[in-house]
Amino acid sequence: MNYEINEKSFLLKRFLIVAYALSEADVDAFLRIVNSAEGKDVDSISSDLGISKSRASLILKKLSDAGLIEKQKSPVNKGGRPKFVYSVNKPELHNKLSKKAAEVCQDLQEIVSSV
Repeated sequence: MNYEINEKSFLLKRFLIVAYALSEADVDAFLRIVNSAEGKDVDSISSDLGISKSRASLILKKLSDAGLIEKQKSPVNKGGRPKFVYSVNKPELHNKLSKKAAEVCQDLQEIVSSV
């Protein structure tokens, strides 16, 4: 059972890397957001992954631009620059990933057919 979970996790990561041109760090950040009930901010992603805040910001922008995560202003603001929380709408994400998987499979089928 554990082997099956690890294999599925591996396949999901490979799919995200190929389909969305993501790095390992991008995928790790994405999965942390997906598995977070309340979402994540730049500080928590930076801390979780052991990377700089500027690198975390770039990753979150890339994920947001790809339409994989949503960016919302944090309701808690202590003045200064607004903080943002990144989260996912799981039903919408499932639909988006399913469509992308179908596109990738179709593209691969066409490539294999031409070999």
